[in-house]
Amino acid sequence: METGEVSSASKIERLNFSLNVLRSPDSRGGHFEYRGLGPKGEVIEHIHPQHRHEVSLDFTRIELGIRYFMRNALALSLDLPYDIKNQKARVDFLGRNQTPENRDAILANRDIHHRTETYTGLSDFEFSVNYYSGNLLRLGEKLVFSLGMSLPIGKIEEDPYRLGDAGKKHLHIQFGTGTFVPIIKFQHSIKLLRKLALHSYVTGRLPFYENGKAYRAPTELNYNFGVRYRISNSLALNTHYTGLYQHYGYWDGERDRNTGLIVNALLFGASVSFWDRSVVQFNLIQPLGQKMLSEDSDTFKRGLTFLLTFSFPLL
Repeated sequence: METGEVSSASKIERLNFSLNVLRSPDSRGGHFEYRGLGPKGEVIEHIHPQHRHEVSLDFTRIELGIRYFMRNALALSLDLPYDIKNQKARVDFLGRNQTPENRDAILANRDIHHRTETYTGLSDFEFSVNYYSGNLLRLGEKLVFSLGMSLPIGKIEEDPYRLGDAGKKHLHIQFGTGTFVPIIKFQHSIKLLRKLALHSYVTGRLPFYENGKAYRAPTELNYNFGVRYRISNSLALNTHYTGLYQHYGYWDGERDRNTGLIVNALLFGASVSFWDRSVVQFNLIQPLGQKMLSEDSDTFKRGLTFLLTFSFPLL
């Protein structure tokens, strides 16, 4: 999910840098499982009794943003993210007795699906051209329209469902889409009172082809609207409703069961401006609910998320 903060162009700030640190330490997932894995790597169907794979994810993203204003109303942006994904996995035997052979088979099957490991790497970069327009209706408005594209930098994986059916080790966590994905953004801000402004923000990501490993990433829509209250020239508070609609991804035409969801959340934040036009902003995102589009889908349920942003002009 995204904060949707509206930025404004400046005749002075030709080059602007930002450093964003996002932390989501408590995303959880899990599913019932009926399979085991034999000592020779053979898949054992309908192993009994039933058990669960329980998985948690501690996610950190560190992102460098660069924005260059070619003109007062036109800017180029490049975002360079680096991700740290700390996964923990265990088996819940649901309090039922297991034979030693079954227990070994269940744990071996877990280890090809989910492992307690830390994965790190660059995620897909994002490049965009941004058009800034202000005061369209003479109401103190700020509007930003962006056209961009993700650059396939992040590591991608083989089809995990095909590998799992064959009893082979695989990974569901990816760092990119493996494709160039068009991105459209629209941001709008309008003053309601002298110190109060209304903000809205929409981002669409529109994958349109498969990558080299037959994966087509899901279409996504991020949306955000709320208010910002400026306490002083240097301090402002904001609160927003924010959401994500994610359609299905596909492996070689087959639906990816880890995609297809709707997430709703509340965002609370504060920003502090300094004399040199630097800004520090802190946002907290509290999930309100998450719903999968299909009953047989499964993904991480998101927890509390923190976002710290530091932006500063260079030229």
